Amino acid sequence: MSIDAFRTLFESVYFGAWFTSLSKLLPIEIFNYLSQAHIVFIPKILNLITAIIIFTLLIRKWFTAEISTKQKKEELIAEQSKELTEKYNELLLANENAIQNDNYTQMLFNESPIGLALTKLTGELVVVNQAYANIIGYTIEETLKLSYWDITPKKYAKQEELQLDSLNKIGTYGPYEKEYIHKSGKLIPIRLQGKLIKKDNQDFIWSSVEDITDKKDAEILLQEQNEEYLVLNEEYQSQNEELRDVIEKIEKSESRFKALHDASFGGIAIHDKGIILDCNQGLAKISGYSTEELIGMNGLLLIAEHQRDLVLQKILNEYEKPYQSIGIRKNGEEYPIRLEARQIPYQGRNVRVVEFRDITDQIKNEIELKKAKEKAEESDQLKTEFINNMSHEIRTPMNGILGFSDLLNEPNITDSKRQYYNEIIQNSGNQLLRIIDDILEISELGTKQARAQIEELCLNNFLSELFTIFETKAKMNKTPLYLKNDLSDIEITLLTDPYKLNRIVSNILENALKFTDNGSIELGCKLQNNNLLIYVKDTGIGVHPEKQKLIFERFSQEDKEMSQIVGGLGLGLSIANENAKLLGGNITLESEKGKGATFYLSIPYQPVKPKNDKNRNTNNQSLNLNEERHHTILVAEDEEVNFMYLEIILSEFDDNLTIIHAKNGEEAIDICKINDHIDLILMDIKMPGINGIDATKEIRQFRQHVPIIAQTAYTAIQERDEATHAGCNDFISKPIKKEKLLAITNHYLK
Repeated sequence: MSIDAFRTLFESVYFGAWFTSLSKLLPIEIFNYLSQAHIVFIPKILNLITAIIIFTLLIRKWFTAEISTKQKKEELIAEQSKELTEKYNELLLANENAIQNDNYTQMLFNESPIGLALTKLTGELVVVNQAYANIIGYTIEETLKLSYWDITPKKYAKQEELQLDSLNKIGTYGPYEKEYIHKSGKLIPIRLQGKLIKKDNQDFIWSSVEDITDKKDAEILLQEQNEEYLVLNEEYQSQNEELRDVIEKIEKSESRFKALHDASFGGIAIHDKGIILDCNQGLAKISGYSTEELIGMNGLLLIAEHQRDLVLQKILNEYEKPYQSIGIRKNGEEYPIRLEARQIPYQGRNVRVVEFRDITDQIKNEIELKKAKEKAEESDQLKTEFINNMSHEIRTPMNGILGFSDLLNEPNITDSKRQYYNEIIQNSGNQLLRIIDDILEISELGTKQARAQIEELCLNNFLSELFTIFETKAKMNKTPLYLKNDLSDIEITLLTDPYKLNRIVSNILENALKFTDNGSIELGCKLQNNNLLIYVKDTGIGVHPEKQKLIFERFSQEDKEMSQIVGGLGLGLSIANENAKLLGGNITLESEKGKGATFYLSIPYQPVKPKNDKNRNTNNQSLNLNEERHHTILVAEDEEVNFMYLEIILSEFDDNLTIIHAKNGEEAIDICKINDHIDLILMDIKMPGINGIDATKEIRQFRQHVPIIAQTAYTAIQERDEATHAGCNDFISKPIKKEKLLAITNHYLK
């Protein structure tokens, strides 16, 4: 039989099915050309090989992407679940501690994102927060008219019996998952747990509820994706079997190797005992050599010298699993690679084909991932320690306040002891206020919405006031405090944010007093390269050079044992550092362990000509009003105790004064409408019903000129801006100092 006849028979049997299928996909001209008698057998095989390999690579790439997407989603859900659990545990601990506190505890309870409830053993709801009411779609008032059993589906009866049994035996139940009945009638998935507590000699159930709707939706989505994955996997396995059969046939052709390594995204080389016989462009790109230079080269020259013995041993042992090594480029640069080799037939002999993969980016990503994981674990640990420290730091001054308040009620107490107890209560209250201010300020700084409020500041007065405050503390600490000011009289007034500058320097001074038992502390300032440099120098314990960056991070402290002795939350220097950045400056530290420390605050120096402001004196201890005129002040305050405090202070220093009380924003508006003689309004911002902001806006519609002073328990700049925008002339922060109240009243009623 002739060669042409043999070829015709073979092609008709081998290529018939493929030729017919592919002819519907590719242009007819190609298949007309391939059908010509003079086209030889090998190129047709080559075309078929190329098509199948490309198809195989596309299928594998797509399937790998699907698996990667699924894994990422699973990791994301796992991470979110872990974060939710950690946040839940943190909030539960905080809320258990907070149930014993007064106004601040109530604020934390109301603002908690976790639903909280106090329930009688019969199921009657006694106290709930807004988050609890939001979960079931009712208002707090509507919720308190319900019982636990009104919002629990009957299908959970058996499960509830088990939880009640746990409550009776060990005093706790949960956590477990169930559903609540929403006001709309739909069922809301929740995660519930609680414990038995005593209140007023009566047993109650303290519960926390978390809406897990998003978690359940994610689980359903993951289940659907898993089902899709199983279907795709079956399809892939079926296709893979077909492709494996084809590849086994293709391996008989020597041309396969050229198509394979040219189509690869990595570097591929065919070598015999290390000598490169052929390679693709990928290897040339990775190594920096041209393909002409690579062919005939000893492949071990592409491996770093200290790794060549290892790679040679793998070659001699015909090792066929992937492994990592170090490659070297033409320019001498070393880089991480992944090698994988196979034994294959090539031009009548057995050789090895090896794939080179540059895994530089992979290694970098792994390192970054490891660092991120370590940082996350460290952050979690720091947050846990912070919660524990916060509990201790809050309870310590609270113990002083409550304990010495009880002692004041003792009979036959001397005046000196009464004064001493009052000082302790005042100091404990100020300590508690500083803790709350730190927590609120670090929260505000974390939102990246904080900004500086620039105004004129007399640096002499600023430093003198700080020195006076901290000199008293320093004397109690038996640590001399010195003030050094190198500025001339014409350099002392500048533009900055007085509040933030005070927070920065105060935190640094507090830190110096904590860690300086012997020696002295110096507070000073000077000009340096158009910057104002304020420094605090102490002779305390100092800071290790490697720990100097750490102490400016949130919740971080150099020596945890020492910090437990002196106290603190590890927030002071972090707050100072972030406020310094808001002022356009920075804080630097010079210190050695055991040799003291010097903190430098550098901010832009913007001098201004000082103004002679005689209209406002912040040190006034009494009202200095126009005695010929009777004044009327409206106090809008929902808390009776707060109103009584303001009334006592104002009445004590001016008898010729009428004080009117409005318990909410609506009353304040009505009083202003019927009373034209109001000279000043003290407006509480957070009141039930119409709040202070909305009430101010309404009053400004018909009373444009009456001074309105905003009272707020918050110090966020956003709230100040909101109050100013609503029409407030000024603001005063709670707790209100007597001196501040009298000064601001003098200013607007003079």
